[in-house]
Amino acid sequence: MRAVGRAAEIARSLPPGTPVYELPGAWITPGFVDGHTHFAAWALGRRRVQLVGAGTRAEAVRRVAAATPVQGWVLGHGWDANDWEAPPQRQALDAVQPGPVFLDSLDVHAAWLNTPALAAAGITRATPDPFGGRIVRDTSGEPTGLLQERAVELALPALPMPPDDLLAGALIDAQSEAHRLGVTGIHDVEGDHVFRAFSRLDREQRLRLRVLFSPPVASLPRLVAERAMSGQGTEWLTTGAVKLFLDGSLGTQTAWMLDPYEGSRDRGMPLSTLEQARDAMLTAARAGLALSVHAIGDAAARRALDLLAAVPRVAIPHRIEHLQCVHPADLGRAAALGLVASMQPAHLLTDIRLVERHWGARGAGAYAFRRLLRAGTALAFGSDVPVAPLDPREGVFAAMQRTGPDGSPAAGWYPEERLEFEEAVRAYTLGNAHAAGVAHRRGVLAPGYDADLVAWEADPALARGQGAAFRHARARLTVVGGEAVMQA
Repeated sequence: MRAVGRAAEIARSLPPGTPVYELPGAWITPGFVDGHTHFAAWALGRRRVQLVGAGTRAEAVRRVAAATPVQGWVLGHGWDANDWEAPPQRQALDAVQPGPVFLDSLDVHAAWLNTPALAAAGITRATPDPFGGRIVRDTSGEPTGLLQERAVELALPALPMPPDDLLAGALIDAQSEAHRLGVTGIHDVEGDHVFRAFSRLDREQRLRLRVLFSPPVASLPRLVAERAMSGQGTEWLTTGAVKLFLDGSLGTQTAWMLDPYEGSRDRGMPLSTLEQARDAMLTAARAGLALSVHAIGDAAARRALDLLAAVPRVAIPHRIEHLQCVHPADLGRAAALGLVASMQPAHLLTDIRLVERHWGARGAGAYAFRRLLRAGTALAFGSDVPVAPLDPREGVFAAMQRTGPDGSPAAGWYPEERLEFEEAVRAYTLGNAHAAGVAHRRGVLAPGYDADLVAWEADPALARGQGAAFRHARARLTVVGGEAVMQA
């Protein structure tokens, strides 16, 4: 970026032939970066059975019945059984599809399979539950078709891998959609095959998103052997942090809690033993790799803070993903340790009811944006797409308004945690630049910084701090690296 200021002054120094865009009344922000995505899963999921919004099991089954198998399988995403009239069961899918069916839940912490899919994965009544996972069974001990947490991994080797060209095409299409939404970069958390796909697009000069890529802990031996380090890469694709799960999710009640869920004796579950987590973190950090630690429950958050306090710092900050429910005694610890709180405000739009139901008064420590910010915590906002929409307007609205889908509570849920517009935008821009180790060149509009920016058409009410005004804004121009990649 060469200059920021009045158009007439800048025009005098423009080189001949420079494109000029007249956008009177537009709000200009730095490019939005989504700090937590499963981008390829979303890109491919756009071509699969969409179960988001299926309010009943019967509706989900109808959508599966209408699907045409690809590579012999019906794959889908987005079911949420919290309010269904019946639980996910294999027999319901068997009745509408003769071949294997695999359906990810909305929060990607559970999967619903039919009988042929269980058979393809080799899952029977004799298959033991893996540590940190559960094969849900009926009263006779037979698998029902529902897999939770690390039990989902038992089925993954049986799924067909998308051909390289299909994955590359899906990523390009999704990149265009990201640009339409004002997203100029992502922090992606996926497997090695996705990194290879992004690398291919980078080599072919087709990648026009800034991608900070965080591989799973299973890739740690390879990363160490190859001497990969966080912060290394190109203008478009950089190695991020190693992703490690400490617990599950709120929706499946597998988030690991200090005290039992409301009306239950269950506290959720850790997905890694203390020794496994400690060893992986020390190995990664000593090799120059940052840690990205999934922690949703307050017990998992405390363990993450305890373990990250004992590992050396590297080129980019260590981070906790979600940090969703935090015990009051732990709210200031992330800032003191120099950690990034990578949070997804759009989740609270649908989580308020679940938090009230399952965590009760502990909800006061959930999505505690204001108290974390007041403590000096570096906030980096994202979506967790496909769990929530990639659209950053939803996240900004959620952080500002803190209401459910029906607009309640009118004053906001724990309204003392609401953020101002500038604070929410900063978490998507400068916050994510800090998390990637590039705050010296991205995340603000200033001379010498990369020209990643968005021009928004927004209601003037935005100036009065109304979150709904930005929710209905429209990106008119998206620029990445000085190149206009989208003009509405």
